[in-house]
Amino acid sequence: MFKLLTVLLVLWFLYLIREVFPPFIVGGIFAYLLLPLVNQISSRLKVPPAAAVAIIYVGALVLIVTASILGGGSMGDQFNALVAQRNEIVVSLVQQVSDAGHWQLDVEHTAADIITSLENTFGSPGEIVHLGGLLSKSLLAVLVCIVSSIYLMIDSRNVGLFLLRFVPVEHHANVKHLSSQMNVMLSNYVRGQLYLIILMSCVAYGFLHFVFHLKFALIIAVLSGFLEIIPVLGPTFAITIATIVGVAQNGVSCAIWIILSYWIARLVEDYVIVPRFIGHAVKLHPLAIIFAVLCGETMAGALGMLIAIPVAASIKEILDFFYPAQGERPHGTPPATATVPLTGAGASGTIPEPTEEPPVHDVKVTEVDVDTKAD
Repeated sequence: MFKLLTVLLVLWFLYLIREVFPPFIVGGIFAYLLLPLVNQISSRLKVPPAAAVAIIYVGALVLIVTASILGGGSMGDQFNALVAQRNEIVVSLVQQVSDAGHWQLDVEHTAADIITSLENTFGSPGEIVHLGGLLSKSLLAVLVCIVSSIYLMIDSRNVGLFLLRFVPVEHHANVKHLSSQMNVMLSNYVRGQLYLIILMSCVAYGFLHFVFHLKFALIIAVLSGFLEIIPVLGPTFAITIATIVGVAQNGVSCAIWIILSYWIARLVEDYVIVPRFIGHAVKLHPLAIIFAVLCGETMAGALGMLIAIPVAASIKEILDFFYPAQGERPHGTPPATATVPLTGAGASGTIPEPTEEPPVHDVKVTEVDVDTKAD
């Protein structure tokens, strides 16, 4: 009775302070996603984890400042121009479509309805710009998120040892092995996403600016690169935005060429760049990816969409480890030719007996043989 009452009181207390958890949860997510990169930098440069974390955050800060100096002004100008000319863009788009289809549309009224619908769905430009003010008001939450992610990455070993307390001793080896496999997968995923963002931004800017001469090529290209993070849906949004701006500026005839350019870029990326230079870090079925992204958006909005794929891939790693396909062994485990129990209790492996008794004088007693016999 006392234990049940204690659990209820703890749950009630956690419910009262539920608004405190989001910054720590987000910080934990970032720490887990960046931890493989921290381990990689620490091992390659022979530096402690704290130095690796400092390198990552300082490098990110330098990258942001450099990007702001080099292209921040141009991107800011294009964003402001895009917001200011949104009515003209939609009116031109409706006019181009109406002329191409020989439809008798009330261009002004239709354009106003489209703009109203978009603002009701995504928010007005004033509300979007106002997000900066909301961010400044939430500066403490952002600071807590950053600090918590730093401490979690630096003390990741202690955190792991703490979590192992709640795992039975006979399963410690399996948990460590599974976590190492998940860390490798997440490291490859994060690295691949960074490469794809840069690659797609450069390619999109190349044909949008130099081929189609779009006014807002830079902002659309950068947006196309970051939308690569969201599988399936992100590239669709990028193509839609580029096509709308292209049709509004150059007419309906350029729509097919913009779509074709994006499609060719996606083919080259999926069948040439990713397999040869990046690799498929996340091996999920397309339907599983779509389902995971939609679930993430429903549960946590934009942040949920961003982390949906790593979470789904981690769940797949766990399922593949504990429930491997028939005739297969868990990913990354050694062949079962000489399976040695991890512990004395609850062991499941056996050592196969040799078919022939080797000559006594050929037996070389090693530390492995002694340990095996001891087991």
